[in-house]
Amino acid sequence: MTPMSKTPTEAAPPAILIRALDAVIASSAGNGSDILIEGGRIKAIGTSLAPPPGARTISGANRIAVPGLVNAHWHSPMQTSVGTSDRLDHKRFMWLNQADTAGRSLEEIEISALLGIIQMIRSGTTSVVDHFPEQRFEVAEVGAAVSALNRSGMRGVVALRIFDGEYTDIMPDARQATPALTAAIAEHNPLVPRPMAESMAIVEDAVARFDRTAGRIRIFPAPSNPVRCSDAFLVACHEIAKRHDLGVHCHLLETETQKTVAQKRYGRTMVEQMQALGVLDHRWSNAHCNWVTPHDMELMAQARAVATFNPESNLKIGSGVPPIPALLRAGVACAIGTDGASTNDNLILQEALQLAAMIHRASEPDRSRWVTVEQVLAMGTTGGAAAMLEPDLGRLEVGQKADIVLYDLDEPTWVPFNDPLQQFIFGERGAGVRTVIIDGHVVLDEGRILGFDEAHVIREAKGLLTRSRARNASIAKIADAFV
Repeated sequence: MTPMSKTPTEAAPPAILIRALDAVIASSAGNGSDILIEGGRIKAIGTSLAPPPGARTISGANRIAVPGLVNAHWHSPMQTSVGTSDRLDHKRFMWLNQADTAGRSLEEIEISALLGIIQMIRSGTTSVVDHFPEQRFEVAEVGAAVSALNRSGMRGVVALRIFDGEYTDIMPDARQATPALTAAIAEHNPLVPRPMAESMAIVEDAVARFDRTAGRIRIFPAPSNPVRCSDAFLVACHEIAKRHDLGVHCHLLETETQKTVAQKRYGRTMVEQMQALGVLDHRWSNAHCNWVTPHDMELMAQARAVATFNPESNLKIGSGVPPIPALLRAGVACAIGTDGASTNDNLILQEALQLAAMIHRASEPDRSRWVTVEQVLAMGTTGGAAAMLEPDLGRLEVGQKADIVLYDLDEPTWVPFNDPLQQFIFGERGAGVRTVIIDGHVVLDEGRILGFDEAHVIREAKGLLTRSRARNASIAKIADAFV
């Protein structure tokens, strides 16, 4: 645990009865229903349910219940990099990320993560896949990221970003590779790969120490990007995942450069290479997928691999547009994420969901082929749950894990109350969130975060970026060379 952490209670949560909800989304429950929560799961749904002894009763009057959203791709170290990357190309912003995040203390790692968690909980996101960190790391640093999730009460995956190859897609091209820049990268590059055996040992250690913390935090191997990894490395990640029943998370074909690198290296697409290696299966969740081919989509559907879209991030840095309708038609399991704060300055998942619903409409005259609000809600709930290997998550049904958000129907977004799903996807941005329940525990109670001191996190986070850039001035100069 980090210096600011406390050992949380892992006692069974008390029973909770949500009484007489006005409305419920993603459930067979009707208006006026009660939801009874026991042992961290939904025990019963009905009307006039009797609360067990000692249960807390929460009024559902003027409230709509929605499954907690799953942010299936985020980078907690980048949370202090809001407002830093407009109009930057991929190479420059990647180096700037290193200047912003390298060399942090354990407390700084935890503060950055908690800063993002505040925004997610307050806007109705209850689970997250944190692709962590941005460079080489030690097991103690993993503990700091786990501690942030644990203290907040959030459900999450800390997906360990590892690699054994060079970041060739962000190195200078012949025009940019001046002697001075080449020398600076050789001296200050925080992305020098570790030997494969060393990386796998760190993953194994982190899994042994932190996997299933509080019953809701997982540790996954997470190759940074398959084009930055050897074949043997990808196989090793998959073997660890099978051995411990973990998922595998990665960036996949975010940029056209990554598509070109894979084609030159293998003579086929990156997805085809993964399939040929025997690693592509339901354990893999793949962030971005902007440059997948129709055959890639077929392979992903057959393998039940998850495509995780980050449309806001991709549009901001111009890396590509995910072929969402085509992936859905191919039968690929789909999730959605915000990405990190340097490429998307907010963690409001409903904004990404809205964009996923609309991004292709102007170029598709057949409205019957448009992505529906039902499909994008599934991306933000059950699709994200699939990426986390959480089959009992994402719907408000008996037996499901109790991750529930209550929204206030007096917020202007909901007035008048016409179509709850459309108003949730196209209107709600978190202003209506009043109560958040995760794993049967109330973590936001009528607007108040319970698990940690929110004001302390805000105070500490304000100077974090300035300190990081001063510490990493030599890396910042490398970023500035990519003009």
